Amino acid sequence: MSNEDYYKILNVNKSARSDEIKQAFKKLAREHHPDKGGKKETFQKIQKAYETLSDPEKKRAYDSPQPEFPFEFGDFNRPFFQTHHHQQQTRQPVNMTNHYYACKISLKDVYFGTVKRIKVTRERLCLGCVQTCPSCNGSGSIKRAVQIGPFTQIMSHNCNKCGGTGEFFHSATFCTKCHSKTKILEERIIEITIHKGVEHGKQYVFEDWGQQAKKSSDIPGHLVVTVEVEPHPLFLRQGNDLTYTTNLTLEESIIGKSIEIDHFDGQFVVDTAGFGIINPNKQYSIFERGISCNGTRGNLNIIFRIDYPVKTLNAKELEVMRNAFKQLNL
Repeated sequence: MSNEDYYKILNVNKSARSDEIKQAFKKLAREHHPDKGGKKETFQKIQKAYETLSDPEKKRAYDSPQPEFPFEFGDFNRPFFQTHHHQQQTRQPVNMTNHYYACKISLKDVYFGTVKRIKVTRERLCLGCVQTCPSCNGSGSIKRAVQIGPFTQIMSHNCNKCGGTGEFFHSATFCTKCHSKTKILEERIIEITIHKGVEHGKQYVFEDWGQQAKKSSDIPGHLVVTVEVEPHPLFLRQGNDLTYTTNLTLEESIIGKSIEIDHFDGQFVVDTAGFGIINPNKQYSIFERGISCNGTRGNLNIIFRIDYPVKTLNAKELEVMRNAFKQLNL
């Protein structure tokens, strides 16, 4: 006999009906599930309490514990005295799987922020039609006593009425919620507000829109939307910075060139002469032309690739170059 107060754990009265116990369990399981940050020990206590109080035999034994008496004769560990079960009597609540969706956005969406809309559907159980099986009282199994000589053996088998689930769909009266189809089809437009500076791989979770419960005690899965930022033809994101790469001729790298950059804020011109002679191993920055995120804005970094000419200089040309370098003090 456990020292735990299972009624207190599930926050129900001792006179609570089986459907009330299920609803209490479902609510607590959602709140304390480890996937949602709950403690594993607490969740296990909730599961244990539900396993006991949802099974009529276990509940009766828990409510009216019998004193234990030592026996001096016989070997009660022999198979003859063991109870036989065709399958596990108490079904564990099942955590249904999550559904995953990749939301593809552009780097421009990252720069300005955007709103995406997704149409989703789900087919969930109509709880108004689900009732506890009266034949097994929700346990999913039927027990019967078989007299074998002076001994009584308890046999257990699946309940034929509910197929071992402990539940069945009531069809005696017309259900206005599902039109007696036992399931309700729902559609929803999910709106995702994607803020400026969102990171690739950011996830948005929409509870209960994943795989749906097959039993009222099961926990539905979630819809997990993952942001995937597609590559941009001009810019590479590095944190909050944008990197732009362009080519210059040898002449342009020395005397300068005006280049037009098609930025998200509009096209603007950069005169490379302002940087001096371009070093291809260096990165040049234009401040606060990057991505804004949480009040901080990155820079636009420019990398220049120099297209050096394939040419062999003769003696006269080399002399001209030497004089030019001397004259410019290079």
